[in-house]
Amino acid sequence: MVKYLHIFFCSISLAITSNVIAQQQVKGGATTSNIDVGIERESILLPWEDVNKRIKEDMFVKVETNKKQCYLGEPLLVTYKLYTRLQSHSSIADAPTFTGCSVVEMTTNEQKEEVETVHGKPFKTYIIRKVQLFPLQEGPLLLGAATLDNEVGFYRKQADGYENITQKVKLTNDPVSIQVLPVPTDSSQHVFTGVIGKFFIIAKVNKTVDTANDNNSLELKITGNGNFMNMACPTVLWPATIQSYEPQSSELLDKLSFPVLGQKVYNIPFTCKKVGETVIPPITFTYFDADAKKYVSAITDSIHITVKPEIPLIDETKLSPEITNIEYLWIIPAVAGVVGLLFLLFSVKKKKKAVVKSKTIIEETIYKENNEADFKEALTSLLSIGDEKAFYAKAKELIYQLKETTLYETESATLDKLISLCNEALYTPIVSNKDLIENTLQNIIH
Repeated sequence: MVKYLHIFFCSISLAITSNVIAQQQVKGGATTSNIDVGIERESILLPWEDVNKRIKEDMFVKVETNKKQCYLGEPLLVTYKLYTRLQSHSSIADAPTFTGCSVVEMTTNEQKEEVETVHGKPFKTYIIRKVQLFPLQEGPLLLGAATLDNEVGFYRKQADGYENITQKVKLTNDPVSIQVLPVPTDSSQHVFTGVIGKFFIIAKVNKTVDTANDNNSLELKITGNGNFMNMACPTVLWPATIQSYEPQSSELLDKLSFPVLGQKVYNIPFTCKKVGETVIPPITFTYFDADAKKYVSAITDSIHITVKPEIPLIDETKLSPEITNIEYLWIIPAVAGVVGLLFLLFSVKKKKKAVVKSKTIIEETIYKENNEADFKEALTSLLSIGDEKAFYAKAKELIYQLKETTLYETESATLDKLISLCNEALYTPIVSNKDLIENTLQNIIH
């Protein structure tokens, strides 16, 4: 069923003044100080100039998308901006709405101004709305309109000086339509659920050596970027000797990243019913890579479990009867004496162990902090590499160093996958996994 999301925002004031002086270099060679001087000049009208014509030339709302067509369910980046070269005060009259889409909001409270050049003229720009859309139906997708109420200030030149003029005007972006394409059909992809992006999957069980009829769990961790909204738990072909239960899911997502970056984890409880060796076969997670225009199947390794007999319950009725003969009463003080002696010896030994343990903890802490600092420095150096081939080669070197230390041994499977992604990018030039590798390494090291 198609969902209709309508999200409205309160009016956001966008105040544009002419007295801000900044030295930061921006796109097109203009600086904010230059554009402020331009705003002062553009705000002066000659006696014969038309106010509305000047506003039309120097102030407008525009919607930008990262592509003109996309696949059903593929993330689409949409940004609404105000462009201006005039002194004005603007507020949102009508926020854009999106019908036939799931929406991930990327608009923040920070109204950071930027400078862009349009037809050779520098404009100050302000983001009105920024979202990721996930189309839910094929065909043309008409993006909603953003409407701003504006009060624009001018100085009209007169013979004896300048006259202050304030003009009120509504601005709306031109309509924009995106063509939503169906995902290519592939008869071999029976398990495709509509997930689009780039992902890899890791599977592990809580206990590889289990006991019959005891509790165990399978963890499926899917990491990458793309449409997590359509993601469902992959199908597991359980052996007949295992009883499985309903999966539980959790996720950690960065929704301000485009496409959404993060991971989703499924925990599936199960019980082994039969003693012996049992195998959970490889698990397949299929997604569509919109950049490569093909289906990709990420596959886990098979998992081997050794199942031992369950421990029998103790029958308390068969325990030895209590000793009640008075001739054995001497045992009580004897046991008390032995316990006291053992306690004295244990106290001395415990003090010695505490000293050794304290020294060991200090040494391990220093070792850990030094290594973590080295890895953070190596990561900073890696992120500064612009050439992709050099980046993947250096990334592989850093990943192997991480695998050689015990600091990140719990991330061993993830590191192995990252090495595969580096090799894939090095030897398959059409594939770029740079952003995914960078973000995953940052999550591991920090």
